Amino acid sequence: MSGNPILTQDVSTAVNTSPQVQVFEGGRFLLAQGLKGDLAKLEQVAQNFENDPLTLSLLSTYLRRWYAGRLNGLESIPILFDQRPTGRALRRLLAAFEMKLAGASDMTLLYLLSLSDRPVPQLPMKLIFRSTFVERWLSRRDDYVRFLAPLGRLNEDHWHWVIENLRRLNLLEQPIAGHHDLLLVPERIRLYLREELRLKNPVAYKQGSADMDKLFRENIVPLALPEPEIIQEKPKPILWEMNELDAAQQQVLALRCSLASLRQHSNDLHQHLLNMRTAQLISATQENNPTLA
Repeated sequence: MSGNPILTQDVSTAVNTSPQVQVFEGGRFLLAQGLKGDLAKLEQVAQNFENDPLTLSLLSTYLRRWYAGRLNGLESIPILFDQRPTGRALRRLLAAFEMKLAGASDMTLLYLLSLSDRPVPQLPMKLIFRSTFVERWLSRRDDYVRFLAPLGRLNEDHWHWVIENLRRLNLLEQPIAGHHDLLLVPERIRLYLREELRLKNPVAYKQGSADMDKLFRENIVPLALPEPEIIQEKPKPILWEMNELDAAQQQVLALRCSLASLRQHSNDLHQHLLNMRTAQLISATQENNPTLA
């Protein structure tokens, strides 16, 4: 007996029952994302960028942000002549993002986050890297200090704006449910950026990796969602009875009257002292100058 049951079936039946693979229609995707051009042209663009969903998502974001969705922005995307054809379209696009964000705090933050395969908590990250920045600025002021400098200029509002901007550009994952303080760069993007940082700035790559390791050694980052605490609602106690409220109101009114009387007495006393002081000054003046009397 043969162990392959398909050989005993009609070929047409076997073909009809096989699952159909859904093909990603890159041209229609770009059209739906708001790029300007006819479908045939957009299909060609999608093929030029390997018809890869992540790459085309970044492409549409890139063209919308800096070129109002027009295809003439394709000319700004660099051509790579490396020996790695796989993933070249994505690397071209990420290189274009690097040029647009060069020197900005957005790019610095993105490079640092790419050094971790785990979600990074925001507050510990700011504390760790700012501490290193100050320490090295006082001691050596090397390439790592110059690399971190854009982050050192961020205030709290600008920090959150940078994170939101990176998410809008699809360079940073959307907030993780239950852990909105955690930041994560998509895997294929972070692998590219990590290698770029290693090649372009070895000092920043080495010290940044050490700081990231220190961050996770000193901070436990929970990834599992905490179980919601069941809180039993307790009946609200009655703080005041009606008769107590009436009595309290009368006491408040009496206190206000007392305060008003005290204020009036204080004003009268102040006026009396002022009159006495004036009389003393007049008397002293007359004694010193008898002719005025």
